[in-house]
Amino acid sequence: MRIIDSHAHLRRGAVGFDKIVESGAFDEIWLMDLSGISLSGVDFASREEVLEVAKRHKGRVRAFGFVDLDGIPEQVDKLRDMGFCGLKPYKPLRHYGSEKYFPIYERAQILKMPVMFHTGLVAKGPAWESGARHSFGSANMRPDSLASVAEAFPELRVMQGHMGWPYMEETAQNLYYYKNITCDVSGFRRCISNLPEFMDRKCNDGVPGRFFIDKIRFATDQFYGAEADNAAALKLLEFWKLYFEFIASVYYKCGQAAETENFFYCNARSIADWSDSKY
Repeated sequence: MRIIDSHAHLRRGAVGFDKIVESGAFDEIWLMDLSGISLSGVDFASREEVLEVAKRHKGRVRAFGFVDLDGIPEQVDKLRDMGFCGLKPYKPLRHYGSEKYFPIYERAQILKMPVMFHTGLVAKGPAWESGARHSFGSANMRPDSLASVAEAFPELRVMQGHMGWPYMEETAQNLYYYKNITCDVSGFRRCISNLPEFMDRKCNDGVPGRFFIDKIRFATDQFYGAEADNAAALKLLEFWKLYFEFIASVYYKCGQAAETENFFYCNARSIADWSDSKY
């Protein structure tokens, strides 16, 4: 079975990550750069570390660069030139759908760089200080704010990180209506009993015969580079394999062999053609 971990992070001075990559457990791992972000005591790898790892494992590790939505659009071109294949915003000062951010999305659409948006419940960061350049809590990162982004930029690959819990109905509307919105299951096991029916819902996004399972991806959201996190990523992989084998496959469309492959590999791989030798 081919596997892509489509949403993960890297710790500063990561230990054991090369072993994970070389183990063959994952065909690809997509690392989201969060350099400069303080989150629950995690010291994230620098931008340079993330890029170095992606270059060292070319074709197996792909890097999404942290983009400051409250910054200038030209940063998108800079990140592309540095070697990032996608973008990762986090805790912007306004909601994702603010038209102030449209010039950045426009550049991302032109350059064909997917954007991974955190949605829903967010880990607690540092307390407020004067001059802080980020928001607090999840209010600016609700799934419904991505609807305006997807509508305004129909060719932009809008990747919704997580299932948007507790705003699941907003996630459902996004998957139902917008062909360019997809999401991953990382960090989501709160409503596991309802997930098969959720994945079996039919879309109305303009692509005939598409279901939610065609737009949902496997991901771990692990902070690779610590022994516990490396092990947790492999455990999550086994959990989802068993989930599809013993639950989804029994009564639901999403558990069919082709749909399982979509979840673990094809849905992620279809987001972009990264045949460019830079990646």
